[in-house]
Amino acid sequence: MYQNGQRVVCVDDQFDPWVYDLFKALPRKNSVYTVRAVRPGRSNPNFVVDEDANLKIDAAEFDILLLLEELVNPNDPHSSIEQELGFRAERFAPMEENEEEAEEREVAGIGFSEKNW
Repeated sequence: MYQNGQRVVCVDDQFDPWVYDLFKALPRKNSVYTVRAVRPGRSNPNFVVDEDANLKIDAAEFDILLLLEELVNPNDPHSSIEQELGFRAERFAPMEENEEEAEEREVAGIGFSEKNW
């Protein structure tokens, strides 16, 4: 299970076309993010058009969603409560300690031009 402050890496950035209409920011594969919140939500919605030509969600799956420090999105327009659109937890993998350290070295530029004699 994920927790706030945990570093994760995106392993799946393939989204259905409708996602691009709702989200302002999407994760990219192999990019590292920080978990801002973990909450229940829904995913894989089945959209229908009602008699007034309004798009509505007919059904969806229960899922665990992550909110990320680096990405902020609008509230779900199809929800009766105000809640930010999140990403399915299965799109991410927890970072191992040594992966985090390697990323920090890469960002800082440490160790890449060192010569080991």
